[in-house]
Amino acid sequence: MTDENVQNYSEQLKELGIEHQILKHPHLVDAEKVQAFLGDDISGSVPTLIMKAGDKFVAILKRGDTRLDSAKLKKVLGADSLRMANKEEFEEVTGVPVGAARVFNPGLVTVLDKNVFEKEFLNGGTGSFTLTIKYKTEDLKKIPDSLVADITQAVGVDVNRRRRIFAGMRPTGRLHLGNYLGSAKGMLALQNDPKFETIFMVVDLHGITTPYDNTAYQENIKNVMRDYLAVGLDPDKSILTVQSRVPEHIELAYLFSTVTTIAKMTHLPTFKEKVKQYPEHSTMALLNYPVLMAADILVYKGELVPVGIDQEPHIEVTREIARRMNQEYGTDFPEPQRFATKGEYVPSLTGEGKMSKSVEGSYISLTDDLQTITAKLAKTPTDAGGPGEVPKEGPVANLFKFTELYKPERLEYYAGLYGQGKLRYFEMKQELAGAIFADLKPIQEKRNQITDEVVEKVISEGAEKARKIASETVAEVKKKMGLI
Repeated sequence: MTDENVQNYSEQLKELGIEHQILKHPHLVDAEKVQAFLGDDISGSVPTLIMKAGDKFVAILKRGDTRLDSAKLKKVLGADSLRMANKEEFEEVTGVPVGAARVFNPGLVTVLDKNVFEKEFLNGGTGSFTLTIKYKTEDLKKIPDSLVADITQAVGVDVNRRRRIFAGMRPTGRLHLGNYLGSAKGMLALQNDPKFETIFMVVDLHGITTPYDNTAYQENIKNVMRDYLAVGLDPDKSILTVQSRVPEHIELAYLFSTVTTIAKMTHLPTFKEKVKQYPEHSTMALLNYPVLMAADILVYKGELVPVGIDQEPHIEVTREIARRMNQEYGTDFPEPQRFATKGEYVPSLTGEGKMSKSVEGSYISLTDDLQTITAKLAKTPTDAGGPGEVPKEGPVANLFKFTELYKPERLEYYAGLYGQGKLRYFEMKQELAGAIFADLKPIQEKRNQITDEVVEKVISEGAEKARKIASETVAEVKKKMGLI
């Protein structure tokens, strides 16, 4: 939406007599982040939900710190069925992107929860991700075809609560330098931040959705856990365990599958890519991967998930499942958000792309000794050097990236030699190998002290802690669904 569209919308509000003020902020989609920028919490927002009640769409206005009670809303509307509009329906009905819904949607019946009017002003959508409107709540009653009703349950906002984070690691082999600098260090920062409660798991059930070696699987699982313990993940600060040790993940995934359509799963780009990659392994487990991922996160009512942008479609599935469960059964699942931890991009030793376990010769393992690291760096391609600047991509650029990461004080020195055509790559690679090994040596020493018994103890105790949380969630969901 453009600013002109927002101004036109503002004129519509003025014609209706709705007092309001347009507020500017950076491009923000998440309501909580918008509120934080504006100096308020989520209780000061008025999100608009677009729902299908029977055969008609309706707009629902509630306060951000309340949870919709679907039974109450069905009664108010006299509807037998109720569901959240999907992305396509939302955009067709409102004319704005998902996440930017406005309080006034011509042609729709608007139901305003009575709790909205407990605050004099609330912030709501404009159709733009850079503009928000501060509404005088009493004036919202002037929206045509609107009614006020009791349709929510208060859930409250605890600004001091620790936000729960879930992260899963597939057991695809030992960690390499890219894993360490790119994600493990970020996980350590989260673990040591008092604002967060962290749950880190080896997600072995996800690992069997594609072909794998079952004879080496247990060893791979233990090696991943051992590596993460060696880099600093602490069972006294985080819950650390293995996914299959917490059967509630599978049980909740099945319950979630009852509100998830086959069409939605088959249209996910990640599913299509995996089917192309493994045409002979297109299984139900692969199709249900995102549903299990949703269960992984929501069984702990996780709010934040530190994954890459490629996982955003799966996080959106998790949010949709949370919404549907909340509306159909009155559960209180959060809608998790993807976020990026601070990490470094670690290039491949081959000169193309990033470091990857699936590309032989591209990575340095956390267990590599000095001789091995030296030998791997020695094989990295080079060129004749200057005159001119260091290339911005390719093998030489990657060597300079390693220098930036491990010997930043030597970056200018080596760039100068390169420009003169005098860079001795042997010297550069030797120095890098020594610096990388110096960083990895303490990790390797700690790893050597971590026995199988220690790993098993961490996994078992972590599973016990995880099941205490997960079993409560599953029991709550089963009760809401009428199963107990």
